[in-house]
Amino acid sequence: MKVDGQARVLDANDRPIPGLYAAGEVVGMYWGNYTGATSVLKGLVFGRLAGTDAARRRPNA
Repeated sequence: MKVDGQARVLDANDRPIPGLYAAGEVVGMYWGNYTGATSVLKGLVFGRLAGTDAARRRPNA
């Protein structure tokens, strides 16, 4: 799975798919074999990026 700097999942043409985000192990580099807590940190960082971007996209209520 390919993501950009805001944790948005990219399509085959490297364009963000609206409303689709990724965090943790699925973001890449390590899968099933990783240093302890690495996926937790990736979940934290990319989860925050995804949440920030999702909140920015939210229509004003």
